[in-house]
Amino acid sequence: MSIDRNELRALVREVVRDAVAGLNVAQRPAPTPTPAPPPSTVAEQFGVEPTGPRAVDGKNRTETVRLTNDADLDGFVRKLLRLFENPKTRADLKAGRLRFGLAGTPGPVGGGATHRIDRGAVTERHIADLAGGTLVLGRRAVLTPLAREKARAMGITIEKER
Repeated sequence: MSIDRNELRALVREVVRDAVAGLNVAQRPAPTPTPAPPPSTVAEQFGVEPTGPRAVDGKNRTETVRLTNDADLDGFVRKLLRLFENPKTRADLKAGRLRFGLAGTPGPVGGGATHRIDRGAVTERHIADLAGGTLVLGRRAVLTPLAREKARAMGITIEKER
């Protein structure tokens, strides 16, 4: 099954719109009558002060996403919502330091999706957001003990890159 990128974008927009429909969004304050000078940096543009390793060394990160069925799409949208809860990750998403790309080939039929995490700590919450399949850990990624137990209980296979 092959899906066009524009169709995929439309599906993601629709799922995100449905997922956030019930959220209470605070009203934005009225704009000031005098225009502010244009922001000189991306951080100023979004009103955040960058912190953490990506802000220090200026590295960008691209995560590969494999969307072959409704469960994969649902898992991706839930992951986006979870990422958006963290202010630092939200700033990275808005500034384009964290990006997503579609995987080139579909995963194995009936075997579940393959999820890849290149760096950072993989927690029980990350595992709960996966829809099964295989989790590939990069050289700079670590798995917490609770995440390992959760993966074992959910039948998720974990592979560590060497």
